[in-house]
Amino acid sequence: RKKIKLMGSIKERQLHVLEGKDASCSTFVIHKEDHTLGNIVRYLVSKNPNTEFCGYSIHHPSDEKIHLRIQTYPNAKSDCQAILKDSLSLLSDICDHMIDTFEKAPSPSESKMDVDSSSGKPLRRLLR
Repeated sequence: RKKIKLMGSIKERQLHVLEGKDASCSTFVIHKEDHTLGNIVRYLVSKNPNTEFCGYSIHHPSDEKIHLRIQTYPNAKSDCQAILKDSLSLLSDICDHMIDTFEKAPSPSESKMDVDSSSGKPLRRLLR
């Protein structure tokens, strides 16, 4: 089973924490990343029931860093760092599942395609 390194080595990618007034709000600066990671992490953090707000920004298009802001509810059971860690762990599990599913899928030569009997061309299947 292949593992994906989310953060790479410390020299490749860095994460800085700009803490707020308390543990209920923090800004994380993730270097060498863009909207691809920013959007999925924002989505997963937002799904946590302890999250009151989560958003990210890239201050300039040429910047290679994300500013991820997390704010929890006042009486939340988890702090911002724990929520981010849980969300990244969930993302890793999702990626592992996708890799496993992809590797188990039959190759195009193994799968039979539906063919239009009149033209002999493959039929496209619609997703439902």
